[in-house]
Amino acid sequence: MSREGAKRGSVQAPTGGTPIWVWLVYGLGMLGATILIASGLFVLGAYIAEDDVPVTTNVSIPALVLWGGLLVVAVVLWLRRRKGRAP
Repeated sequence: MSREGAKRGSVQAPTGGTPIWVWLVYGLGMLGATILIASGLFVLGAYIAEDDVPVTTNVSIPALVLWGGLLVVAVVLWLRRRKGRAP
């Protein structure tokens, strides 16, 4: 039997898919978004449920920068990958 129909060397190596660091950035971005949204809802609930006790807020700027920064990095990476300029 002849194997003339089989092409040698034309088999391409399978691509690895999405790199793990991309999933890590996405996960941290989702964690940051969850923390920011949950914090905002918690403060909003305190203001709504306030009756006779005044509600005060104490915003941690480093935490806001950290979680907001992770969220921004994940959104920028997602937009860049979606437009086809994936790293």
